[in-house]
Amino acid sequence: MRYSLAALLTTLCLVATATVAQASIPVPPGGTPTPTPDPSAPGHYINPVSNPAWQPSRVDMGIDWIETKKLPVKAIGKAVILGAQNHASWPGKHFIFYELLTGNHAGDIVYVAEHITNLVKAGTVVNPGQRIATAIPGYPWTEWGWADAYGSPRALSCYKEGKATHSGKEMARFLTSLGARLATAAGTGADTPTGRLC
Repeated sequence: MRYSLAALLTTLCLVATATVAQASIPVPPGGTPTPTPDPSAPGHYINPVSNPAWQPSRVDMGIDWIETKKLPVKAIGKAVILGAQNHASWPGKHFIFYELLTGNHAGDIVYVAEHITNLVKAGTVVNPGQRIATAIPGYPWTEWGWADAYGSPRALSCYKEGKATHSGKEMARFLTSLGARLATAAGTGADTPTGRLC
């Protein structure tokens, strides 16, 4: 049987392309190739503090994170920015909050406050891992937690300075489930904004 040189080259190119594509998919030992998750896929969440330059601190109304260098503040999942303020009453004056749109936390609202700048505007839809603000090193660092529909921390009405709240522990457990490390364990319980506030 005769093959033209062009047909033979086309076949070799197709085999090489398939081999390279298959090699780029991670294969667990003795298993089937597992494609890398698509960060824009519904329900996909990322660990927003995976960079080692984020250092965990105390749990209070939320959980405090110390940025040891300028870092992007990343959306945990696909979300809509509900509010962004540069003259808030928080230490540091900056505050952003967003609603998760997909996954098992769809409808839950996350806030990030304090020493942040370059806030994404309200109404913007963002994907998991997308920058929504920039954290700047130095006091008062940053705080991450669960908020109500108006952006107020859930535990605001009952919070006593320096005390760990139920809402703060829920956020700590949620971030832990995404791979974040904590300075102190948050105990067992829900990782959703439910139940008592403080």
